[in-house]
Amino acid sequence: MLPDFCKTLSILAILFILSVSCYSQNIGELSEGKEQIYNTTIVLNFKKNADKKYFSSLGLRNPLYFSPLYLPPPPFALDTSTNLKTIIKTTIDKPTYLTLGFSIFHMEPGDSLNMDFEVLLNTKTAHKDTITINHGNVFFIWKGGSSLLFHKYLTSITNSLKDLKTADQIAELTSRESLRSMADSCTALIYKEHPILKRDSSTFETVKKYSIHDLLARLAYRLALLYANTRDESIKSAIETSERNMLEYASLQEGDYDDPRTLGTYRSIFYFYKEMGLDAQAILERFNDSNDTLKQYIQLNLFYDGLLSEEQELGLINKLTYPAFKEYALQLYQNPNRGIIKSGYINNEIRGARLFDVNDKELAFDELFKKTAQPYLLFDFSGSWCKPCLEEMSVYAKTRHLDNSKKVRPIWLFFENDKTKWLNIIERYNLKKENCFLVVGEAGPILQKQFALLFDWEGEFPHYFLFAKEGEIIEKRARPLSLFEENDVDNLPSRVKNKNSGPPLPPPIK
Repeated sequence: MLPDFCKTLSILAILFILSVSCYSQNIGELSEGKEQIYNTTIVLNFKKNADKKYFSSLGLRNPLYFSPLYLPPPPFALDTSTNLKTIIKTTIDKPTYLTLGFSIFHMEPGDSLNMDFEVLLNTKTAHKDTITINHGNVFFIWKGGSSLLFHKYLTSITNSLKDLKTADQIAELTSRESLRSMADSCTALIYKEHPILKRDSSTFETVKKYSIHDLLARLAYRLALLYANTRDESIKSAIETSERNMLEYASLQEGDYDDPRTLGTYRSIFYFYKEMGLDAQAILERFNDSNDTLKQYIQLNLFYDGLLSEEQELGLINKLTYPAFKEYALQLYQNPNRGIIKSGYINNEIRGARLFDVNDKELAFDELFKKTAQPYLLFDFSGSWCKPCLEEMSVYAKTRHLDNSKKVRPIWLFFENDKTKWLNIIERYNLKKENCFLVVGEAGPILQKQFALLFDWEGEFPHYFLFAKEGEIIEKRARPLSLFEENDVDNLPSRVKNKNSGPPLPPPIK
């Protein structure tokens, strides 16, 4: 079953705040003793004072589509002197994606944005708000607790992949005509949701370009998951062809390498080739027909993912000519922990994350590895709020074929804040209780952040990770538990212990 692109809003909200607020600036720190001139204004009108805290942080999306996802905000000043109103004055020198609270939007330099904001619902398990744009040529790519129309549309497309049974169906979905039609639909939906958005050629092309790249990035990533979870060679061949077609179609668009969604497309296609098991040279060959800037980006991805030798890394730094790429490569090379980050083992943050079992006993994530007798652990990242997760559980419940495995221990990690729902799901699907654990509170954002950094998790649910009991990642995108057979681990390649990148010592358990 193909994972859905759903996420817990509560976890995302917490993670979002942590990511953005790390870079929040205090007006007193902004310009001591010197006047700052700003070119862009954002006015926020609140229904009630309690709503203000959800728009306390300003951030900037990383255009390179690497970690960190959010960068320090541009210079800004904050005026909260008027009741139920906050005015932010900032300076941006090019079109960019700014973040406020739980929302991300595209904004042009010199524009003025005026919007009303109200929190409609805020509980431990749900958050819902509403935003009305009164003035400003902006469009949202993530809108707080509200689902955007084009996001719903894209989710329906990616969900439909699990129903495609033949190579011809995959080819039809990813044909150039089909991609163009779907991108046009996304563009229309963005305009439908933003009725005051300008329809001049410049704005229209910006929206259209975003639609194309968001569509391609999602499809490329989803097809990679489908590729990993099928053994049908005709389907695999069709997916390889589709990825090439999408790369060609993306390359036809005018390159905008300051736009994170543009590079996100190529990052997703790169990820597909990496998951195929290709080496660095073979991956680069797939981008032979791309322009030089894009080739540099793919080389930077190889560097970022640890697929280059140290000699190759040094050579790459000297070759990079795109300033943003060169600067990032230098940062990577100077990071003394880059080898540890990509060592292939869970780190101390993951080991120390707090979980709960069905008896409400608290334990550290690391204890799952220490107390597992089987040589492998197969994790299902899921939640009671995730329909595809429940569908997968219902399929597994029919056989429960791994429950007594001597080789693989299945483990369900439920990301949520409602223990009652969690326990009800365990009972409904008759899951083995000693294999079910609750991720709640600060453990959620910790695991989301670290699994994204170390194991390329993009936050979708359900997701499956196969680990050795020593904490080494074996498969970043394993087969679903209902499809995973005990003897699958017998076909894994021999593991070679890397003495320089073994698991770090776990933190002390308090």
